[in-house]
Amino acid sequence: MATIMRLTRTGRRNRPYYRIVVMDSRKRRDGRYIEKIGTYDPIKENDNIVLSEERVQYWLGEGVQLSDTVRSILSKNGILLKNHLEKTNLDDELKDQEVKKWEAVKKEKLKNASKTVEVKEKVEEKKVEEAGSVEQKETEDVKPVEEAVEEAVEEKEVVSEKTEDNKS
Repeated sequence: MATIMRLTRTGRRNRPYYRIVVMDSRKRRDGRYIEKIGTYDPIKENDNIVLSEERVQYWLGEGVQLSDTVRSILSKNGILLKNHLEKTNLDDELKDQEVKKWEAVKKEKLKNASKTVEVKEKVEEKKVEEAGSVEQKETEDVKPVEEAVEEAVEEKEVVSEKTEDNKS
């Protein structure tokens, strides 16, 4: 029997929620599965993946195939790296060092990602401030025009009053 580790969809419409399961590859997507290994909630931003790492390692050892999405999820969590290191002839200390390096790189990427988000927010704030200053300039330009119009209207009234006085 060919087994595959893949996602089965649950949850309501427009609110997907997935189970990470091991199942026969011939079964349909939401069909009967052999074992539930974890969950994946794409709506959440943080802590959206819950996995039983021990069971994942067991099934990888059994030769289960991975869907593309599950491969990506396991890779992001470092499980595939750990599985690869288990197959190598490295000492436990070297394996631990490799995992620590990977975790440090992951933390660095998170920091860089948060910095880029902060930079983008600052750029957006500057754009809003610049737009506000442009609006202020436009309103300042409009004020003299409005004042000029009011003055012209007053002069016209004065001129019309003088012509009425001359007519009388």
